[in-house]
Parts: sequence; C-alpha cells; structure tokens
Amino acid sequence: MDASSPQTGPARAPDDLAPALLTSLELRVESELGPLKAGVAPLMNELRQGVTALHPGPGGLHLPPQRQQEERARLALVLDTLEDILEALQRRARASQAGD
Repeated sequence: MDASSPQTGPARAPDDLAPALLTSLELRVESELGPLKAGVAPLMNELRQGVTALHPGPGGLHLPPQRQQEERARLALVLDTLEDILEALQRRARASQAGD
C-alpha cells in the first residue's frame, strides 16, 4: 500500500524529522534570499511556533487531537502564504543578482 492511499491519507514525517526540516528550510531561505528573508520572518516565526506546538519534543506536552488538527490546518494556510511570498522574493533576489 502506498503512503497516499485513501485509507491512510498522506504520509506524515516522524516527530523528530519536522523540526529538522524546518531548520533546513530556514537555512535555505537564508542562502537564497539573504537580506530579503526579512520579508518572510513573521511567517517563519509562526511556522516555527506551530511546528513546536505539534512536535514538542521529549517530555513536552502534546496538543489534544482536535487542537492538533486545527493547528495543522492553520499551518497549511501559513505554508501556502509563505510559498507565494518566497517565490516572489526569490524572483526579486535573482533579478537583483542578475543586475549586479
């Protein structure tokens, strides 16, 4: 059975992988955008808070299932907005580099 079958839904990253993926994203944003990263700083902070709430780490308190679902839905919206802004900033960063 594949990870996206209707019975199981999409595969989810293990709890310990989500924070590492977020750190990787933050490093990528830094390297790709440089000073333009300030344009996404509030969304990146919101994303980090959401990941921390969903993946509190060893000894942390997990959200109740209903709250987890709500947080995932909220983070999906944050990610959609972040994606749009990152694409625009990346185009701008590339245009700036081409103009140098």
